[in-house]
Amino acid sequence: MRLLKLIRCAAGLIFALTACVSVVAAQEAAKAADSSAAQEPAKAADSAPVQRSTAPFSFPDFTAIQKIATRGPRPLLAKVYSSGSTVRVDVSPKVVNLFITSTGKVYKMATFPDKTSSCFVMRRDQHGFMVSPFEMLQGAKVERTPAGTDIVDGHKTKVEDVVVTRADGKVMRSKVWEADDFQGVPIKIVSDIDPPANAEPNAKPIRIAALYGDIKFEKVDPALLTPPDNCMPIEKTYKVVEHVE
Repeated sequence: MRLLKLIRCAAGLIFALTACVSVVAAQEAAKAADSSAAQEPAKAADSAPVQRSTAPFSFPDFTAIQKIATRGPRPLLAKVYSSGSTVRVDVSPKVVNLFITSTGKVYKMATFPDKTSSCFVMRRDQHGFMVSPFEMLQGAKVERTPAGTDIVDGHKTKVEDVVVTRADGKVMRSKVWEADDFQGVPIKIVSDIDPPANAEPNAKPIRIAALYGDIKFEKVDPALLTPPDNCMPIEKTYKVVEHVE
């Protein structure tokens, strides 16, 4: 029992390492994904002033498959559930990230081979999870600037440069391709995220590109968007491991 408890407590550290490895693998591949379209988004022919919008993104409930390219032979695939400003990302059948914008919290849930489970909760600015470009479109303040039109995987899209400011003041920047035939839901997002806290002082933002397919407009079960009651703050897992060692 003591060993099993230690393994579960250390899971937070394992999650953090996994997230870092996944981000490093994805950042190089993002360069190719960023240029996957045949050309740059088409710009308007006239010189009319750009009309910026501060309207937040608003989509009906939907599910989609997220694909992030990596250095390896297979991309990172995940199922995304979106409802309002809450986003759930099933990284695998056993690992789930739940992003709740209204509280600024991220919940990482895992199921173990013995059918037991664990849940860790952290702030959005803590690096214990794999980011999803889609959830980075939600925040306290949104500024959207038109950047032309484009064709992605046969879909006509409106392209926007998006700057999101979270409640904690952190700024996130993305380029978003919004599909006309999917009610404006993005089918491609390229986002810049801050490097890890332990990175070099002059480290540049990490770029991650994601494609979204198999989009289905369907009501998301509220149970999928509700974290368990027994979620442990990620800081406590560090303290437990240090004490045992």
